[in-house]
Amino acid sequence: MAFARQGDAATIRGIAAQADVSPALVQHHFVTKAQLRDACDDYVIAYFRQQVATGLDDMGIADANFVDAVEQSSVPVISYLTRILADATPAAAEVFDALAGLTERYLTADGLASIPDRASVLVAMQLGTMILRPHLDRRFGADALAGEGGRRRNAAVIDLLNPNLADPAVMEQARKIVQSHSEVK
Repeated sequence: MAFARQGDAATIRGIAAQADVSPALVQHHFVTKAQLRDACDDYVIAYFRQQVATGLDDMGIADANFVDAVEQSSVPVISYLTRILADATPAAAEVFDALAGLTERYLTADGLASIPDRASVLVAMQLGTMILRPHLDRRFGADALAGEGGRRRNAAVIDLLNPNLADPAVMEQARKIVQSHSEVK
């Protein structure tokens, strides 16, 4: 969480203190702060790949338990991601490009813009709701990434997306899970 809070200002000593280990142990495993940050970036990309594969390929989005688990597990990942993207480093560009590339395979071919362009804008829009979270929290009067506020954000995103953006079965399941979450909770 040090990188999420402090960006590049985070130190090996501070990271080690948060992890309750010695700075030497952190350096032994990662050698440099840059390599530790690369490992964090790799984790974020792998996390999204796994959640997207389970959610879309395996239709996990139809399972409220899966959606709740992602909501809970994503907090540190999103905190880290919003910070690095705000820093606009070359590493942040690589993470953004990886997320856009991951998104491309789920978009349908019909549209005015190319699939890579639409994937880039969709990722930017989704991440924008995370980066601008304090404003959404204020407007919602609740945490816009979790609980009732998160459900409201998800419902708004689904309402704003073209129903033909992705495979119709995926879009229908996304709408159903958002609707059922809104009704149940």
